[in-house]
Amino acid sequence: MGNITLSSSNANASVTVPVTLNIGNLLFQDQFASGSAQWTASPLGLASNWSVSNGAFNYNGNGHTQQYAGSQSWTDYTLSADVKLSNNSNYPGGIRGRVNLTTGAAYAVWLYPGDNTIKLLRSTAWAIDSDGLALVGQSPTMLLDTNKHTIRLQFVGSQIRVYYDNTLIISATDSTLTSGGIALDVSSQPISFSNVVVQQ
Repeated sequence: MGNITLSSSNANASVTVPVTLNIGNLLFQDQFASGSAQWTASPLGLASNWSVSNGAFNYNGNGHTQQYAGSQSWTDYTLSADVKLSNNSNYPGGIRGRVNLTTGAAYAVWLYPGDNTIKLLRSTAWAIDSDGLALVGQSPTMLLDTNKHTIRLQFVGSQIRVYYDNTLIISATDSTLTSGGIALDVSSQPISFSNVVVQQ
């Protein structure tokens, strides 16, 4: 991922265009051009709190839930999503990978803007605070703002890596969960997701 800047001596301004090069098999992609038919509301419900507009899947912050997609057979892959927070309070949520599509057990990357950190968690159910929740890794202290940023969650065997705008912020080893789909994980603050890609 990167940016290309176009400029000309005949123009007064330059234009910067974001560019993504995907290497490998594309398993899933959603740019939210129209509707959200590729996603299913988790058993926690609250589907009416989601909306699609301006190329983004928006959640209003009224309770913990998820929208999920993908296959239980997915093993090693990279999930990438652009995320935009509405404020700097904790509990907007984040993304999940290797989601057990029955129980909701997964690896979750949650943003904590009030604490200026990002955590990699291993959940045991759809509800993030269910018994058995484990902290797998945590980023260094970093400023989380309300601009759009790219979160990437990568699985290679038992190796798990989390990137923030192409910078590696968490590297962990955990072999508890070996396959599963993806989810957009939300809680008590508004948050928007766009450009969701799963690459094998």
